Amino acid sequence: MRILFVTPYVPSRIRVRPFHFIRFLSAFHEISLVSLLCDEYEAQLGDEVREYCATMDLIPLSKRAAYINCLRALPSSMPLRVAYYQSPAFAQRIREVIRERDIKVVHAELIKVVPGLHALLKEEDIAIIYDSVDCITSYLEQCHRAASNPLQKAFVWSELLKMRRYELNSIESFARVVISSERDRERLIALGGQSSAIQVIPNGVDTVYFSPLALAREPDSLVFCAKMDYYPNSQAILRFAQDVLPLIWATRPQVQLTIVGNNPPSAVRELSADPRITVTGYVPDIRVYLARAAVALAPLVVAAGIQNKVLEALAMATPLVATPGTCRALQVEHAKHLLIAEEGQAYAEAILTLLAQPQLARRLGLAGRQLVEQRYSWAFAAARLHELYREVAEVQRTDDLNTALAL
Repeated sequence: MRILFVTPYVPSRIRVRPFHFIRFLSAFHEISLVSLLCDEYEAQLGDEVREYCATMDLIPLSKRAAYINCLRALPSSMPLRVAYYQSPAFAQRIREVIRERDIKVVHAELIKVVPGLHALLKEEDIAIIYDSVDCITSYLEQCHRAASNPLQKAFVWSELLKMRRYELNSIESFARVVISSERDRERLIALGGQSSAIQVIPNGVDTVYFSPLALAREPDSLVFCAKMDYYPNSQAILRFAQDVLPLIWATRPQVQLTIVGNNPPSAVRELSADPRITVTGYVPDIRVYLARAAVALAPLVVAAGIQNKVLEALAMATPLVATPGTCRALQVEHAKHLLIAEEGQAYAEAILTLLAQPQLARRLGLAGRQLVEQRYSWAFAAARLHELYREVAEVQRTDDLNTALAL
């Protein structure tokens, strides 16, 4: 089957969900990819996914054009996080590839690409599978509750009102919708989505790539691995450094924190003024940092869907302390696979417990690794998507036959 993946960023080992879907599905299908290119550094990441694609097109979108999109969208009903990614060249190339490659199934990832698909919705012989990944309305509701600045709170509220309508209209436009967790599926249904059209295909983790390394863990070392240009991640580590780390240092002043992830904002980079905090920026391979850390962190207050940072730490058998929101969509148990704690004093105490009890930390790490091997491999997730493609193709063939017989 010939399948076109449409994404707002270049799939890679950083943007893991579409990357691993393409990697596994390329063994059964001919995959084409059309992706926006919003940052030049992502062009290098394209080399990782190129080998799995029959064709690959990266369509540049400058920040200037994206900001103009947002200004034009201010008086409209389109959320800014959607308007930012509008590109006539992107939409045109999608249509061209469908025609050139005789594509019958389109896999569209994230609400950001929906404007580029509007023209396709009228094409009866093309099946579009919309991978929402998370419920963005739910995410913005969390952002609104967490916002303390009045201006920020008002801005998020404005985006939330637009997103509720836009997200419902989007999921109603596609015959099949994929989401990463049952919790987010329930939220989409609560918005008004048809339950029969929404299917959960969870995120996974590459259990071969992310596997324990033969490296000694460094005592009193903490690590946070995440995309640092994603606001909830940067805010989470800033709050951790301000509210939790001093509580840890009061007991164990030798504790070191390493923050790993691309494009950290200036406020995060400034944390490295303390010699006990290292901010790496982009690194080609996060596994060494996870393998050497005594404890991995997932301190997010705002979190939607399945968090890859949690799965990757578990896969590396790295002892993990997570807030409830970061693992609510996963089948994990407190004190069996990881420690779950709220912010502040409770979070600090959980970290101090693992630092003081290496045997407990090791037991949790091994149990976490076993869990992802059993339930969260990308091969399992891709197999479910493969079956969905087969179902959609069968429906398409039936519709084509009925149309032919009616002529």
